[in-house]
Amino acid sequence: MMSILLLVRNFVPAHEMIERGDWQVSEIARNAFDLEGKVVGTLGAGRIGYRVLQRLQPFNCKELLYYDYAPLPATAAESVGARRVEDLKEFVSQCDLVTINCPLHEGTRGLINADLLNHFKKGAWIVNTARGAICDRDAIAAALARGQINGYAGDVWNVQPAPRDHVWRTMKNHLGGGNGMVPHYSGTTLDAQARYANGTKTILENYFQNRPQEPQNIIVGDGRYESKAYGQR
Repeated sequence: MMSILLLVRNFVPAHEMIERGDWQVSEIARNAFDLEGKVVGTLGAGRIGYRVLQRLQPFNCKELLYYDYAPLPATAAESVGARRVEDLKEFVSQCDLVTINCPLHEGTRGLINADLLNHFKKGAWIVNTARGAICDRDAIAAALARGQINGYAGDVWNVQPAPRDHVWRTMKNHLGGGNGMVPHYSGTTLDAQARYANGTKTILENYFQNRPQEPQNIIVGDGRYESKAYGQR
């Protein structure tokens, strides 16, 4: 949500203006918007994608959409007021903002490429906090430069650590903003590290005491994927 808001509200250029000692509200406001009245869609509606939909509810978006190979349970979709779009190109063409919340696997690597970007609503925003390689590096930078998208934000990169000359570090839209990239630290906060430690402790205790593991902690079991989060198999 933080990345979504900083893009839509044009936060980074506004803060940079303050650091420079300037105060030109019109320069910021000309590319600052509200989430209210916007169509927002999540690419992937698993545990994380669904929580994003939940957190978007108070912002009075025009519509919440999702694209996923599996539909949400009817009650879950109704709870957040989300509509499933089954065709990916149709999905992105309807969204003012697309938030990427799907795993990286052979079916999603390079999914957001030059061809698909041409189907995005012109001036849309993209937030990727899933995996950097889901998006084509150069296609994203080119789409931002020519105005096909208005902004790109996230904390995941196709190469980590990102090289100093990585184009995502410095890419801009035609107004000099639209870049909300940061290092990959969202899962490394002090609170997150405490959760990881507690979760690891629980997994080990369950293993050594022959107790069943919690389903959300199992990715592979008996030589097969137990989690559907890595695509339909």
